[in-house]
Parts: sequence; C-alpha cells; structure tokens
Amino acid sequence: MKESISQDKNIIIRKSFRFKNLRLRADKSGKVILNIPFFCPTRQVKAFLEKHRDWINKQQNKCADKLIFKDKMTLSILGQEVQIHHNPTIHGITRIQGDTLFVFGDEHFIHRRISDFIKKQTALYIESKAKEQATRLGVKINRIAMKDTTSRWGSCSGKNNLNFCWRLGLAPLSVLDYIIAHEVAHLKEMNHSKQFWDLVGSI
Repeated sequence: MKESISQDKNIIIRKSFRFKNLRLRADKSGKVILNIPFFCPTRQVKAFLEKHRDWINKQQNKCADKLIFKDKMTLSILGQEVQIHHNPTIHGITRIQGDTLFVFGDEHFIHRRISDFIKKQTALYIESKAKEQATRLGVKINRIAMKDTTSRWGSCSGKNNLNFCWRLGLAPLSVLDYIIAHEVAHLKEMNHSKQFWDLVGSI
C-alpha cells in the first residue's frame, strides 16, 4: 500500500491494489482518509473529494477542538514536562531526552507517533504499579489493556481484566496512581462499599 497526503494536508490518500472503490473515512484525530484503487486517475480522485467536500469539512470541524500533538507543543508525560521537537529530515525512534520529546519523519505522523509513544510508556507504568498493588492485595490480574475511551478513565471486568485510557499518561501522576489503585481494588471488591474504599486507601 502507498500513502500520500493531499495538498490541504488534512486528507490522507492510501493507494492499494486491494481497494476496488474510492472510500472516505475519518480517524479519531480528525484526519480524513481516502482509500483508492492503485491506478485510479487523479481527476477522478479530485472529483470525488469535491463531491464530498461538505462531509469532509464536517468531519474536520467536528474534531477541531481535540488535542492534536504538534511541533514545539509543551506537554506532561507521566509527570515530566517536555517540549515536542520534530525533525522531518531523518528517521528515528520517538524518545525523550532531557526535557525534549524527539519525533521524526513526515509532519503528518507527529500525532500518531507521539500518541503511540505515550500509550507504550503509560502501559509500562500502569503494568508495574498495578502488579505491585495486586500482589499487596493478594489478587491476580488476568490482562491489562490500553483503550482509546472517551467516557471512562479505567474499568475492571469480572474476568480480572483491567482497562485504562492511554490519555492518563498526560495526567498528573497522583491522578494516574489513584485510578490504578481504584481499578486494582475492584479485583477484590467489585463494588463501591466501605470495604472497597478502605482497600483503595491501603494501596
């Protein structure tokens, strides 16, 4: 599959021999993605985009207020304040050095690469904390998963699965630690009784 970016920088065009028709969709960051057959004529693509211009504008406006990571932006990751530094001319692994978060490659990929980095670092932090707390309570965690949720920071299932929103990596550590403790305590008390809150307080 071949990927390019349209002139307005907001539409990702993906070509593949697998695609039989032109198809539009919007991802959660507000980017509009157009799948097209590999040898689709440019004029057909332009006509298709123009035909769906109102839908495209609606999707992009809908996500306009969402947090989008950009060059020079300052943010906090697991309690450490860093500034994004984007270098489009070389390839490299997204990483933190000192108080700088380095991200490489095409500008279009900044948000996704930083999101993936935060998700990975947050997962490592949560896994370490949750397992430590579960051991203290004498309970076992079946699985820990990072989710892209919009209405819940965390959850615990009856199968001892813990789910967390990856954006918790942007929260103060005290908030993240509390939510980890809250969900781990549910492994022993699947309710919000006094016993539950005592467990949360103990860890």
